[in-house]
Amino acid sequence: MFSILYELLGGKNANPAYEESIYSFVGLTTLIISIIFASVFYLFLGRWRPVWDKLKHWLITIVVLAIATNLLAFNMARMITEENTDAYMVTFSFINALYAVVYFIILSFILKRASIFAKRTPF
Repeated sequence: MFSILYELLGGKNANPAYEESIYSFVGLTTLIISIIFASVFYLFLGRWRPVWDKLKHWLITIVVLAIATNLLAFNMARMITEENTDAYMVTFSFINALYAVVYFIILSFILKRASIFAKRTPF
């Protein structure tokens, strides 16, 4: 499932390790991390104090999530392929960060109703 998503934006890679193990592990891990970030933002911080309901906090959360998932994808691809950095690794890591942001935005619209103070964040 994840190989289709990554190859849609990044193209097919000649290295079979991406399709065999990297895409599925990184894709599932990114989805889980996005769920954790959105749950913490809306269900923990959004219910704790009215300080975490600002758009800037939501944007900071997205930036931290994008950086974390970018590093996850890059390091996992580099570790499994045992190659030096190439253009596809960098592209793959940025595509992964993009998908993490998309997951977080979708989860925001789902989970913000359960929040007390962040019901109107991001909009």
